[in-house]
Amino acid sequence: MSIRTRLTLWYSSLLAMVIVVFGLALFSVLNWAWRDQIDSSLNVLANQIATQYHFDPETNQLRVELPALGDSVSLSPYYVQVWSANGRLISTSDSSRQNPLDPLMLGVTSRELHEFMLNDKHYYVLTVPIYLINTNLLVGDIQVATRLDAIDQASQRLLRIMIGVGLAAMLLAFGIGLLLTTQALQPIDTIALAAAQITAADDLSRRIPYDGPDDELGQLTATFNATLARLERLFNAQRRFVADVSHELRTPLTTIQGNLDLIQRMGPDPMSMDAMRSEVNRMSRLVGDLLLLARADSGNLPMNEVIVEMDTLVLEVFRQGRVLAGDSLQFKLSTLEPVRVLGDADRLKQLVLNLVTNAIKYTPAGGTVTMRLTAHDSMAEINVTDTGIGIPAADLAHIFDRFYRVDKARSRELGGTGLGLSIAEWIVRSHHG
Repeated sequence: MSIRTRLTLWYSSLLAMVIVVFGLALFSVLNWAWRDQIDSSLNVLANQIATQYHFDPETNQLRVELPALGDSVSLSPYYVQVWSANGRLISTSDSSRQNPLDPLMLGVTSRELHEFMLNDKHYYVLTVPIYLINTNLLVGDIQVATRLDAIDQASQRLLRIMIGVGLAAMLLAFGIGLLLTTQALQPIDTIALAAAQITAADDLSRRIPYDGPDDELGQLTATFNATLARLERLFNAQRRFVADVSHELRTPLTTIQGNLDLIQRMGPDPMSMDAMRSEVNRMSRLVGDLLLLARADSGNLPMNEVIVEMDTLVLEVFRQGRVLAGDSLQFKLSTLEPVRVLGDADRLKQLVLNLVTNAIKYTPAGGTVTMRLTAHDSMAEINVTDTGIGIPAADLAHIFDRFYRVDKARSRELGGTGLGLSIAEWIVRSHHG
């Protein structure tokens, strides 16, 4: 069962419950109002008759003159009987009725309202005892009755009307609800169709079109499109990463294979051995950097955070860099302010050493590499500048991408893996820098 059908059924069921409750309440109120009106009319008529009796104590006879019923009540027909205490019919509004309207109620000591069926007729009978004035002597009973056929018929008509209107309302609500839910959930069908097409075509560049309001479905569509864009970026990055890794490993392996063939033909050669050792070292660095980034991406590379004196750390790197630079470059330390930070000392040293090594690699002989450490807005600001070849503006957005090189041939000649700045960027982010 589809979600739109379930929503429509839930909505229709709720509407049906409301209609049933409202119908029962309306039916009960109207039925009570009708019966209360009849009850009031019966009481008015009984009270009027009770004030017009005459009782002779000597003969123990009760006489009552019945009023004209049309002048007494607003509804008719009404049936009135007056009975003496000894069970004799004193007066009646219908001479054809000689039996008590409600024989079980004769002789009661208080007003009694009774509803019963007689000859398939529905009657409402009020029995009122007649007491001698200022005494507790019961001298007779008044029974006032009316038929409830009109009320029963009206109740049945009302019930049929309510059932018919309720069913029509439910059918109409179901149809309208199904139409509305179909229109409201149309974007979900679009999302499902687009997802199926993307899966079938293996095309993450496709997006889901949506021109509706910015409601929950609009937000879902926007989120789904954002997810597709992120997946596309990750997929392209992974594809490029696999291609780059394959290329990076194929180059040293080709070199090693060539030198092995040469050694096999010509015997051991120092130059061939040095070339193979250099390529093996480069592959080891590449695999080490890849393992570091893989562990960082998976969150399995913990940080040993301690208070680090950055001025001491930068001074240590400066001394190492001066050895790496040798006599061909000027390596200077312009500013060294005392700054303390919370971080992993080894990773921070790796970060600074990475920057310094890059600067030395890409600065030609006679150039200058300068380091500077300053305190800036409660943070340590490290600068490594050089007078080297620089980076074109078009490449600046990609310098932290893995295996990205501005000059691939020159970088590979210098022993770079294209992962140094990616590692540096990860260390900075891990230290909230």
